[in-house]
Amino acid sequence: MTQSATPDQAQFPLFRLLLGSVCISFSPVFIKLAAVSPDAAGFYRMLFAGLSLTLLLLLRGEKLQMTRRPKFLLFFAGLFLAVDFMCWHRSIHLVGPGLSTLLGNFQVFFTALFSWLFLKEKISKRFMLAVGLALVGLLFITGVDWQGLEQGYQLGIILGLSTAVLYSGYILFLKGAMNDSSVSGVAAMLRLSIPCMLLLVIITPVNGASFVIPDGGSLLALIGAGVISTTIGWSLISSAIKHIPATLAGLILLLQPTLAMIWDVLFFGRPTGLLDVFGVILILAAIYMGSCRD
Repeated sequence: MTQSATPDQAQFPLFRLLLGSVCISFSPVFIKLAAVSPDAAGFYRMLFAGLSLTLLLLLRGEKLQMTRRPKFLLFFAGLFLAVDFMCWHRSIHLVGPGLSTLLGNFQVFFTALFSWLFLKEKISKRFMLAVGLALVGLLFITGVDWQGLEQGYQLGIILGLSTAVLYSGYILFLKGAMNDSSVSGVAAMLRLSIPCMLLLVIITPVNGASFVIPDGGSLLALIGAGVISTTIGWSLISSAIKHIPATLAGLILLLQPTLAMIWDVLFFGRPTGLLDVFGVILILAAIYMGSCRD
């Protein structure tokens, strides 16, 4: 009996984590393909995610009710996620799905930094090495001449790094809410999607953008971002990660930025030389080092 249960416990969570990483890797591709403004894309992404999360909540028979503290934390998590989308979706269009996703994964470093500042968690020497390695990898991709880069490319890098900062804030608020044992993952995502959508509803017309979806291809891309990348991808990862050792999970999750870079090359013809490949490898290694705890 023990031997027959072990493969199920080991393989199916691993498969879910792999599949979830693949689903999320298509997120920047869907945003790139959707012919709507970055802010409207964020709104529709969370709208379709919210609708599918509601269906998932009903199918699981879970409740949306929770105490005041997690509600408060999830409200701010949603606001951080909205501004994160505003930065990341612009970065996708300026530097491409691959690099923007790599930059967004720098959240590992900012999350650790904020945990050190506010939660008094320790920062190891290995972490400091990982930060330096990530910066060297970024230089291999962008070059050392910052002034020689186009302004749009410079802005895309800055927005990508801003995404990492904002996403780390989102993660810390979400983790704080999830510390309450009464809060389910689906309910948490559904609750934070509401303030996220509300902020984007306000910001989109303020920036002079429209909510009009111009064609069926854009609609499918937005549904893909909301349902496949957000609801399905996140649900698969969140349900599997607690059953897998942290070091292995961190390694598998690197599949997401790796595939995003591959999709950028395959679908959008991103020019990629040996220095770019070496830079990507350095950044991925640094992210993995930064995500592992001593």
